[in-house]
Amino acid sequence: MLGLDPTPFDVRLVAFRIPIRVHPSFWVVSVLLSWNPDHLDLVFLWMICLFVSILVHELGHALVAEALHWPSEIVLYWGGGLAFSQRVSRRTPWREMAVSLAGPFAGFGLFALVEAVRYAFFPIQVLATSPYLWFVFSNLRWINLYWGLINLLPVLPLDGGHVCRSILELLRVRDPQRLAAQISIPVSAGMAAWLFSVDPENLFPVMLFAMLCLQNIASLQQGNRSPR
Repeated sequence: MLGLDPTPFDVRLVAFRIPIRVHPSFWVVSVLLSWNPDHLDLVFLWMICLFVSILVHELGHALVAEALHWPSEIVLYWGGGLAFSQRVSRRTPWREMAVSLAGPFAGFGLFALVEAVRYAFFPIQVLATSPYLWFVFSNLRWINLYWGLINLLPVLPLDGGHVCRSILELLRVRDPQRLAAQISIPVSAGMAAWLFSVDPENLFPVMLFAMLCLQNIASLQQGNRSPR
């Protein structure tokens, strides 16, 4: 799969004994999302903010999985990040939900830490005179709070979609994966339409949710074609 296969240009790290691999496509997309030839310094700062935020998010998933004795590894790629876990011990909806929620809440924790540092050491008067500090704090807030909340929407394969599927499993729904995909379609389509109405010039989030909508439609169609 593009963005997941190892390359000679991968950056490999280890945190809390969890192997981390950063695919070069991660850096490419990071640059494209913030490209401004007149302010390459801000592009670099954005890349650092994005890297730290996504890494903290994926570490949240991986550390909880490790606590459940599920060996994990992390890959950062063009689509963001993935935390892979080997479910070698008993899998339950509650455990799956805990792993799914750990990522967004790790981001919320980073957001709270950033806000605490900002209020303690960088009053608004200081931020107003430092565009770099303003840029960093603004982007860390945006990525970890707002993206984290969006990630909790019941849309597969976002974390909220996995939580939705786990809840359906707890409710003993006959086919929780299929119903979770059915729920994902109107939610993702509605988000794409709403985002376009709010900011028609910012097409990236619109295209993202449109793609998620189509992806879930395709998964349902594939399921319908499966032999019974």
